[in-house]
Amino acid sequence: MSQKSPSLSTYQARADLRKYEDNGLLLYAIQLALDVEDVDSLAAVALTDGSDDKKCDLVYVDQDSGRAIIAQGYFSTRDKASAPANKASDLNTAVAWLFGAEQDSIPARLRPARDELHEAMRANAIRQVDLWYVHNLPESHQVQEELNTARSGVRAHLDQRYPDSSVEDIVALEVGRGTLDRWYATSQLPILVTDEIDVPANQGFSQQGDRWEAFCAPVPAGWLTEMFKSYGTALFSANVRDYLGSINSDANINNAIKRTAEGTPERFFAYNNGLTILVNDLEPPTEDNPILKVRGLSIVNGAQTTGALASSDASADALSSARVLARFVKCSDQQVIREIIQYNNSQNKVEAADFRSNDKIQDRLRREFERIPESDYRGGRRGGERDIIERPANLVPTQTAAQALAAFHGMPNIAYNETRRIWSSDEVYAQVFPERVSARHLLFCYSLLKAIEEAKFNLSKIPTAERTGAQGEQMKFFRLRGSTILLANATSECMETILGVPVHDSWKMHFRRNVSHREAVSLWQPVLIPLLPFVGQLEDAISGYLKNSERTAAALTRFRALVEATRSALGAGPYAEFAAGVSVN
Repeated sequence: MSQKSPSLSTYQARADLRKYEDNGLLLYAIQLALDVEDVDSLAAVALTDGSDDKKCDLVYVDQDSGRAIIAQGYFSTRDKASAPANKASDLNTAVAWLFGAEQDSIPARLRPARDELHEAMRANAIRQVDLWYVHNLPESHQVQEELNTARSGVRAHLDQRYPDSSVEDIVALEVGRGTLDRWYATSQLPILVTDEIDVPANQGFSQQGDRWEAFCAPVPAGWLTEMFKSYGTALFSANVRDYLGSINSDANINNAIKRTAEGTPERFFAYNNGLTILVNDLEPPTEDNPILKVRGLSIVNGAQTTGALASSDASADALSSARVLARFVKCSDQQVIREIIQYNNSQNKVEAADFRSNDKIQDRLRREFERIPESDYRGGRRGGERDIIERPANLVPTQTAAQALAAFHGMPNIAYNETRRIWSSDEVYAQVFPERVSARHLLFCYSLLKAIEEAKFNLSKIPTAERTGAQGEQMKFFRLRGSTILLANATSECMETILGVPVHDSWKMHFRRNVSHREAVSLWQPVLIPLLPFVGQLEDAISGYLKNSERTAAALTRFRALVEATRSALGAGPYAEFAAGVSVN
């Protein structure tokens, strides 16, 4: 099987995903599609744990991007013609429980995911709902029919409960071997459509620059819709992650595109920003041949325009008369291609950290991390797609590191709910990455969050029947969305108690020895053992999804008081060795 599928070959070589067993392929698929840098943090938030999950293996709610993904996974050890359709129909069950059932009837392990989903729906923060069936077999018509039924169920529930919701798209997607290979290919080559194509663009001009050349011309909107009907999502291979969710588009913008095409197509050229299209080769039109010829085609910027046109009710005549300005760019330099893709999508926030990658603080942190053993921090710079699909063991992901800093320094709401603001807001960025932040302090905070995630994972692997009462209560806390971030915040609030000394400047804390990030995680693990029995005191803060600052402050005060009381009664205990290895200066 793996010899036939490059994506599955890479997946089977991913040692870091083996601990997730049957859910490993599900996480791999989401990592490919969403360009997730830290799959462990995603797993800690989104995976459900245990058998009573009502057919929801994963529920991922991202209010920043306006997207909710509900997924079911299946991995076959034998090569078959298709995946079992009944596993796809399980998503009907998932939809009914997540969207239709009342809170009190939801199993405890699924309730936090359901509550977060409904909270986002009430806030009109979701624009797209995805239903994914992820497996390692060929895709089939029967499976897609089952997924379409589940999609209809989502629409019916939304119409009933949230008739004014902002949900614009409901996507039912079978992510089998073919889709995985296509997503994998997009991470290797930016242009999947390789045909020779005639473009009806004879009124334009050529431009050349450093390692690129281009032809710019208006093209009929009808030609774009024909391309979409012919090639589908492969047409957007260079920015497939942006396209799959339409996640960064404003619903009103897409509606305006449709309305213009349908009602006033003669104004379309003036209203629309136009497209940027990567090609492998181009032959500008001449007097003898007034047709632009290109080989290969990938729309880098303009996926929303194309998708909106293809889904509009505009007549053929309207689409023929509407014009869109298009830049056809030929480039063979991979670094320049990556920059073309990045800069042409600079209005999107999918990779908000990219816009700070050249910041002087990130540059200094990268240099400082060079002196930390076995720890690779990129500071917003992406090391290439292979670093995503073949995860380096020593990577300190930029986004998770930023979340860890925000959580440790009293900003749990930012860390969990508004991570993009860390990069997009100058004020928030300055709070999370002040001038005095150091690489060793960043490692101190990051390793705490990773130790908490490992504690949650280890608890989840204990069968329910074998958990002690205390472990059951801890697992109840960890099922809550935002629990790992809040516990990192709570631990930071107890640092004076843990260390037994005053902490005048929390930004100066770091491990005395220059340790790797894996060793740093192991140093935190004994400290968490005496803290975990008190996590129930934090649940009230999570019930407000960390957005209620007064509720969060009250929960942290209760937690800190219990930690202080036990230290006073029992002495330094497990804190002593940890404290000896930490500097506060």
